[in-house]
Amino acid sequence: MENVMEKSEEKIICSLCGNLESDFFCEKKGYKLYKCSNCRLLFVFPTPQLIDVYDDNYFSGAERGFGYVDYDADKEPMISAFNYYIDLINNLGLSKGKLLDIGAATGFFMSIAQKRGFEVAGIELSDFAAKKGRENGLNVITGDLFTANFGAESFDVVTLFDVLEHVPDPKRLIAEVTRVLRPNGLIIVNTPDAESLWAKFLGKRWQLIMPPEHINYFSPKNLSNYLMNNGYEVKIDTKIGKKFTLQYILKMLYKWLGFRIFLVRSNKVLSSISVPINLRDNFFMIAKKK
Repeated sequence: MENVMEKSEEKIICSLCGNLESDFFCEKKGYKLYKCSNCRLLFVFPTPQLIDVYDDNYFSGAERGFGYVDYDADKEPMISAFNYYIDLINNLGLSKGKLLDIGAATGFFMSIAQKRGFEVAGIELSDFAAKKGRENGLNVITGDLFTANFGAESFDVVTLFDVLEHVPDPKRLIAEVTRVLRPNGLIIVNTPDAESLWAKFLGKRWQLIMPPEHINYFSPKNLSNYLMNNGYEVKIDTKIGKKFTLQYILKMLYKWLGFRIFLVRSNKVLSSISVPINLRDNFFMIAKKK
């Protein structure tokens, strides 16, 4: 995927608005983060190579400090939230049609959407995760949206759940989503909120600042402005709480605080315990293509 964050006269170009003025924010794990002085996008520069991040260890083990101990087990508590997402889609007049899940991983959300009446397809960079989805009978394509070569106006819904924060060139991705999305189709995003009260309170210590896994950090304001300026009408902008397994929470605490006491391996007991958490530092957005 082409990286649009390039130096220009010793400046760094914001990957969302193209502004040439960005302020150094912090350095973490050897990665430097900058904040755009115009749209307030927070981003990592230079951009890490995605293909080096999303291997089998990302979805099973997370021994390098990022990813999931056991992706499918860690996603089990999200079933109610995923069903609520589909309820919101239904409320906007779509109860069936073609749905594309970008960053589909093993197809966990795809399975739920399929049961709810949608014809589903998925895109996933990791062949390890995509293969698991295919083994479960799902149409999960290894690669990205650009290599998939979908025809124009192929889908009624395109979902990007916990995806945009991983993408080095969000403008290019959104443009391709727009191409494959039908008129009146929905783009659905869930992503960390860099302008939330919790993120502002913690600043450089915000737990969701975790490169090379997360490289772009949006806000409802800059994302909604971008979508509205590029042919969309924002229909829903809200915060939706999630549930997490105890083993996932311990992994997050280990990544955040670095204490080995929180480091866990896959554990059936810990993965069976779920805890609701809503720090209101993630936002959920649905926009309709005009």
